[in-house]
Formats: sequence, C-alpha cells, structure tokens
Amino acid sequence: MRKSKTKGFDYYLTKETIGRYRQKPPELRLKWLYMGNLLRMGYSKSVKDIQDKFREGK
Repeated sequence: MRKSKTKGFDYYLTKETIGRYRQKPPELRLKWLYMGNLLRMGYSKSVKDIQDKFREGK
C-alpha cells in the first residue's frame, strides 16, 4: 500500500495480476464477493463503522 495524497488509501496491482484475475470464471469471482459480504455481515456495528471510516479516509 502507498500513502495517497487524498484521503483513504490505494494500492498497486501489476497488469499480470489483473490479467490472472480476469481469467478466473465470473462464478468464482462472484463467490469471492459473496463470501466477503457474509464475513462482513458477522462483524459488529462498531467494526463496520471503523472499516467505513477507513475507506473514507477519516
């Protein structure tokens, strides 16, 4: 991760990494998103609030 000049954060992925991800079947990519959403649903409200503030750069 690099510090961004704006709020929040950003990160760098190589073209090769993005290419490998794009080669994965859409069903698998959707499953990853779904599993991440299920995990987040189990977090307490305070943890979700902290994550949201981090994403917003606050």
